[in-house]
Order: sequence, then structure tokens, then C-alpha cells
Amino acid sequence: MAAPGSPRITINDLVPEVINALQGRTDVQPIVPLYIKRSIQELSESYPFPELERTGPTVQLTTNQSTYAASYFLLPNDDYTFANSWAIYVDYPTNSVVGPIDYRTPKAIEQMISPATTGIPSKWTRYGLNFMFGPVPNNPYSVFLRYQVRHQFPPSNDAQALGTAAIYLPPSWDEIVVYAAAQRIAVVKRWNDQTKELHDILYGDPEYQMSEGKRGQPGLISARISQIQRDEMFNSRQLMITYPRYNAR
Repeated sequence: MAAPGSPRITINDLVPEVINALQGRTDVQPIVPLYIKRSIQELSESYPFPELERTGPTVQLTTNQSTYAASYFLLPNDDYTFANSWAIYVDYPTNSVVGPIDYRTPKAIEQMISPATTGIPSKWTRYGLNFMFGPVPNNPYSVFLRYQVRHQFPPSNDAQALGTAAIYLPPSWDEIVVYAAAQRIAVVKRWNDQTKELHDILYGDPEYQMSEGKRGQPGLISARISQIQRDEMFNSRQLMITYPRYNAR
């Protein structure tokens, strides 16, 4: 995976907080690093984090070819969790005008990837380990992908090896990682009361969960906003005035 920025904290930095969340049960210390890892793996596959975002190389599509290995669009040794956006230079061969490629499901794009349908690719989908584009490119257009990489950890689940692993998430998510790891340990240890309490801290009280967020107390995850949402708060919004078509009577 491409080298991320300087690590802010390691797994060992959060171990004491997980123990505190489990009412000071120090007997769980040897397994805490593993369940911090599991929690980060789940969170980083479900939510966008700037620390894990990358821009892939600009590469050329092949004329009359719709399907490509995902690795073709990634930086060396990267493993992605989800594709944020695709861009294509639509003015081949000048390559000065960029347009978007929008997502469609494999079923929806099926007709567009037939050999008889060629043009500037405007839709993409993923199937297995491949990306597919439609219409099938009629020229070797240049494209690039913005994506989020999978959070990397040492191959061993040994507590000592995992303890020094860097965490590449924003500081505001440390508490969520702590309670998520604590909940996993409570499940393993069959501490049912703590399991429920920790689940409610993360996802909201039962009323909030049952009402789909309309009532009750939200959990830590529900109350957290992403960097994208924070950026959008300062975006100016423009109202478009529309006029009804005039029909003579």
C-alpha cells in the first residue's frame, strides 16, 4: 500500500481506554489489540476517511475493451475498499477536459458493455475483482480513480506485533474504536449486560434504533459527521428558478 501520512497513534495507545470501557478488566489486555484491529477493519470499510484516500495513476483504456483488473487503476501494492470517483479525459487525444464516470449496477450496465455499443465511457460497475465500463471505449481514453485503501496491519495477530501498528483514522473516531473493540470483547466473554450497553453507546438507545433515528438518543457513530459533510457545511448553495412552459389557449 502507498505510504500514508505520519502515524498519529498506535493500537497500544488505545488499549488502556478499552480496558476502562470494560470496567477495568485487565485480564482482557492480551486480546485487546486484536479486537481494536477488527473494529478498525470494519469501520474503515464502511466510512470514508481522508487518511486512507488515494488518487490512482492516470492510465489508458484499450479500444473495444470494457473489462479491466482493478489493480490496473491502483497505486502499487494498494488494496481498495471502495471507489470514491472516476474521471475520464473526454477530448482524446488532447486530454485536457475531464468528465465523470457514474456508477451503475452490473445488471444496469450489461447492454452498455456489449461489443456493439461503443463511445466515450460514461458508466462503470464492479464485478468480482474487475471494473467494467460502458459504452465500450472507441478510443484509448485516459482515466484515473480516486479510492479508499484498506487499513493495513501486520500479518500476525500477536498482541505485541499489533500493538505498534499505526492507526490512520481521525482523532474524533478514537472513542468509537475503543467502544467497538470493547463490545467485541464483551461478546466473546459473554458479558451480556456490557455488550448491550456498549452497543447502545455506539448505535443509540433502543428507541433511536427502532425509530430509524427519528426519536431517542443517537449513538457515537450516528452523531459523528464525516470530513465531506464538514466541507459541505461551508459550500454556497444556489437556487435555480424555473419557469413553467407557457401554453396558449
